[in-house]
Amino acid sequence: MQVEVPCPKCGKTRMNFPRPQPLDSDIITCYHCDFELGTYGTIKRKMALFMDRLIQSKAKPVRKQ
Repeated sequence: MQVEVPCPKCGKTRMNFPRPQPLDSDIITCYHCDFELGTYGTIKRKMALFMDRLIQSKAKPVRKQ
């Protein structure tokens, strides 16, 4: 699965990675506006939490009235 993270400044989803296999401490920047999104590790953690919340919300049965 590929997950795209939008830049909070410009909204684009293309990112600059400092190396082909980034380390958790590498700073990720937006390709278009050079905004620093944070470290690779923090972005991975945020996306994992988002995916967990998404899976939990789909697992809950929707109650019809």
